[in-house]
Amino acid sequence: MFGSLALVLGAGCEELLPKVFGVGFPMLLMIVVFLSVRFGLLLTVFLAIAAGALEDAVSSLTPMTSVSAFLIVAVLVRRFGLPYLAAMLVFPCYQLWLSVWMGGLNVFTRILVAIPLGSLTAVVVSVVLVRAIGKAAIHELE
Repeated sequence: MFGSLALVLGAGCEELLPKVFGVGFPMLLMIVVFLSVRFGLLLTVFLAIAAGALEDAVSSLTPMTSVSAFLIVAVLVRRFGLPYLAAMLVFPCYQLWLSVWMGGLNVFTRILVAIPLGSLTAVVVSVVLVRAIGKAAIHELE
């Protein structure tokens, strides 16, 4: 329930925040990375599929473009236990993934913009979700 609510709110924020050189803030991707460390594998896969579907819908991407990338990221983070702030480098890789599937993207500019946006979003999402988990007294996530 908490993960679903976080994804819906993240999708809304991602849509409302401005795009910097065509690159948006990766709220959904960072929520998936944050929650994949805290949830079990089955719930992580569900949240990655749901977040990828929301990302495809919000960004008008072809279906399964973000779903496949989010699944790969969630399973890798879950399997190797990446520290959350190191996961901010996932966003530039996601931009490379998008450049494979979409034509006409300036890959170099998108990656340069993705590094600070991913870093900023990773920090903000982690602080907000840690506070939300603490305020809601959700202990089964730990």
